[in-house]
Amino acid sequence: MKTNELSPPKPGLLLLWLGISLILVIGDYIAGPFIQFPITYLVPVALASWYNGRWAGITFAILFPLVRLYFNVEFWTVPWSVGEASVNMFIRVLVLSSFAVVVDRRSSQTRMLSKELRLLEGFLPVCSYCKKIRDEKEEWQPMEKYIMAHTTAMFTHGICPSCREEHFGEMLKRST
Repeated sequence: MKTNELSPPKPGLLLLWLGISLILVIGDYIAGPFIQFPITYLVPVALASWYNGRWAGITFAILFPLVRLYFNVEFWTVPWSVGEASVNMFIRVLVLSSFAVVVDRRSSQTRMLSKELRLLEGFLPVCSYCKKIRDEKEEWQPMEKYIMAHTTAMFTHGICPSCREEHFGEMLKRST
């Protein structure tokens, strides 16, 4: 099976993820230390991973908990220690980073499958006599070879009843 190159990351979308992230961070600061909605961080992490790749998602997965830790240390008076807040930060980083990796993997698989599907949905130039297929390099190759190179399909060969009758009918009648 051929591996296809993925489309390049979309840097313009990074500004959108930054905007959403800024709104979430401001909302987190306004809500204070006792009201926490870390699940909302999944949205920009997922969007960044899906459209800009694993490292963009992991970057967001690290920055959100770090900002929250910074708020705990510098702006809020909280009943827990910096050590406890740090442990909480590391747990969030691990969970959000794992989520970013899973979303990136799913995005890559989806793009590859979509590319293969488009390849198989289009018109294939087939010789009307020998049934060879013309590939991207304008070379003609047997249908089986082309399909096996572009998909995971494998071929077995046999003879259908009508071809058996047409090509071997006389021989089969003589042997019985």
